[in-house]
Amino acid sequence: MSRRRPLLAVMALLVLVAVRPAAAAGGLERLFGVWVGYATVYDAAGREVEQRELDVVIRRFARRGFRIRWTSLRLVDGRRDVPGVVWRESAVAFVPAKRGGYFVEAPRFDPFRKRPRDEEPVEGRPLRWAVAEDHGLFVYSFQILEDGRFELQHYRRWLEAGRLRLRYERIVDGRVVKRIEGSAIRVAGPGP
Repeated sequence: MSRRRPLLAVMALLVLVAVRPAAAAGGLERLFGVWVGYATVYDAAGREVEQRELDVVIRRFARRGFRIRWTSLRLVDGRRDVPGVVWRESAVAFVPAKRGGYFVEAPRFDPFRKRPRDEEPVEGRPLRWAVAEDHGLFVYSFQILEDGRFELQHYRRWLEAGRLRLRYERIVDGRVVKRIEGSAIRVAGPGP
């Protein structure tokens, strides 16, 4: 595999970000709140492989940014009270990019970080950014894997009929290997 392939992938992603329309703050604020619901996980062939319960919290962060926290509970035969259930929690905060038009992951405080290079995708750390538009919130995570292939995770969240709809794709070396689709209702926070 060519060593230039990950570099070309990074360049293509940066072009994608550069041509996206400006961030739409009004569209983003409509998504603020606490959401609960269900999601279905599909494999690369489009077969349903599992059901999950999910919680999503979207809040303001640092005046003009936002923070997303999500938890998922992988169910066993549709149940959460049996062995084999897996719970995961993730969170990420975004602030407006200096160039405008999109958001970048907010730097995390780490007193042990040696140098800024530790945060480059080439070193294995994901590069994350987000775009807020009137028709949804798009969050991307790009990472170069240990074997030199690249991984792009794409999250889309949008409002439809009063529900938060979501779609996730994990793409490895240009091929979709996992897809998740779900919906949630708002249980706390600002209304539409």
